[in-house]
Amino acid sequence: MIQADIDQLKKLATTLDTVGQEIDKIDVRTAGDQIGAALPGCSLGQVCAQTGEFTEGAWLRVAQRIQALSTLVKECADNMQMTDEDFKKKLDTMDFKGRG
Repeated sequence: MIQADIDQLKKLATTLDTVGQEIDKIDVRTAGDQIGAALPGCSLGQVCAQTGEFTEGAWLRVAQRIQALSTLVKECADNMQMTDEDFKKKLDTMDFKGRG
């Protein structure tokens, strides 16, 4: 059976939920979209709008990834028959890669 503290796993999942929700609230596009109106006739506005869209999309993917991790941790915490190795295998499905 899993040796991790189930209550701590549930707290981790709650924290991950909160972090994912807060990241999802990040609004980059609104400011980027307004630059075009401030600089009419300049292509910088379009560039900033597109950059804002791409940046906000990246933050959205981060939020989704964190929320998926939260779901995985909850499932593992709720499964009393899970072993540490099973938990590791579940985490491996997230395909995290460190950078070095």
